[in-house]
Amino acid sequence: MIDVVDQLAASRGVSRSEAIRIALEVGIPLLKAGLSLNAERAVTILEHTQLALSLIVQEQYPADAEHLIAQALSNVREHHG
Repeated sequence: MIDVVDQLAASRGVSRSEAIRIALEVGIPLLKAGLSLNAERAVTILEHTQLALSLIVQEQYPADAEHLIAQALSNVREHHG
């Protein structure tokens, strides 16, 4: 298992400790809630939802599309950076 952690840490440019910390921060709340996560399914749902929403915005609110993208990027930096 430690080989997997080391590979993930190296691929993301973080230390082994940081990779473990991230895994625990994500995994423990899920375990406490009695949940499991299929990462591929979750990412597929997120991507599909984003594509559908982008299409709706581009077709129905084209004047707002660029502003919404800029705001989304700002939110990512503020809340996830």
